[in-house]
Amino acid sequence: MAIQDVLFLPGFMCDERLFTPQALALRAAGLGCRTVDYGDSASIERMAREAMRGVSGRVALVGLSMGAIVALEIWRQFPGQVSHMALLNGTARADTTGPSRKLQLRQVVEGGLADVLRQELAPKYFAAGHNSEHLTELIAAMGQRLGPETFIRQSVALMTRPSQLELLPSISCPVLVIAGDEDRVCPLSRQEEIAAAIPTSELCVLSPCGHISTLEQPAQVNASLLRLLSTSASPSTNVRTAAFNT
Repeated sequence: MAIQDVLFLPGFMCDERLFTPQALALRAAGLGCRTVDYGDSASIERMAREAMRGVSGRVALVGLSMGAIVALEIWRQFPGQVSHMALLNGTARADTTGPSRKLQLRQVVEGGLADVLRQELAPKYFAAGHNSEHLTELIAAMGQRLGPETFIRQSVALMTRPSQLELLPSISCPVLVIAGDEDRVCPLSRQEEIAAAIPTSELCVLSPCGHISTLEQPAQVNASLLRLLSTSASPSTNVRTAAFNT
């Protein structure tokens, strides 16, 4: 492998369980990896700084959804320390869901975190027809563990984030962009936009797959990550597209 350390950057209200299949696969391949805890961060900029706390060398970044946004911010702040990037089910655009987020915040403040997790977030996450009952329970368990205060902080971070579109052409490390063909949160068009703007990127479209690719299609995600991490960290100029169906 070309690198030895991987940082997993979890999505909104998720913890290390979001990346369990990937951690097992990467450790089996001899890679060191850990999942970032954003702590009490209430901005994407601070999440990026928190993620890189104590990191002295170069690392590979694997971020899903909000974690992909944090990965791009890490590149902005610490470009010399990023060897590879995997951007899963993400977006580089500023937030457009302010009204719905504010409604969810009100519900959470009033004690409705469990309902928001199970009834509003999880139903949007998975591909149609996917047997997602156990995944819904996992989403709920991760969110309940993090709690309402974290929900509020992370919601504020997402609502106040700037667009990252202008940053994308500056990225020069190898980048893997993973999309789900049925992602309703960050649709395929957002992943295509990211991949088209980064000269060193590869776009992988997973099918059938919604927003939580690490858990919906773990084998395909693992294979794609291992392929990315086996490449040289030197820049490439080719943009490739791959599609995986299961």
